[in-house]
Amino acid sequence: MDEIRIGVAGLGHRGIGWIRKLQQIPGYRLSAICDWIAPLHEVALAAIETRDEVKTFTDYDAFISYEGIDAVALCVRQKVQGAMAAQALEAGKHVNSEVPAAHSLEDCWRIVTAAENSGLVYQLGEQTRYWGFIDAWRNLVAE
Repeated sequence: MDEIRIGVAGLGHRGIGWIRKLQQIPGYRLSAICDWIAPLHEVALAAIETRDEVKTFTDYDAFISYEGIDAVALCVRQKVQGAMAAQALEAGKHVNSEVPAAHSLEDCWRIVTAAENSGLVYQLGEQTRYWGFIDAWRNLVAE
């Protein structure tokens, strides 16, 4: 696979950040965006250089059924992302979601089972760069 076609679900601040970064990384092509709040589509499309090549969705089921994406970046409300991650894996898409992975053991096991059964990649992302104790630790090490 020379290029990963990726879809971003959730078009708030974090989703727009993903969109901006993905366009800077060779090997990725943004091919779809999804948010149930339709006015956010235009905000996201304004940040996309190849906006005419990007399909928009308000329905998550239609989004993950779209054959034009290989992977999904989930930038959605934490309480629903576990089920959404599992659903994307079950639909044949690689997944990156943010912490926490899920809010129920049922969704955790659903993610594990879907990843194992599909052979696809499930990646749990975590950012610590804004945590005060990480900055303090970094300063201690530097000193």
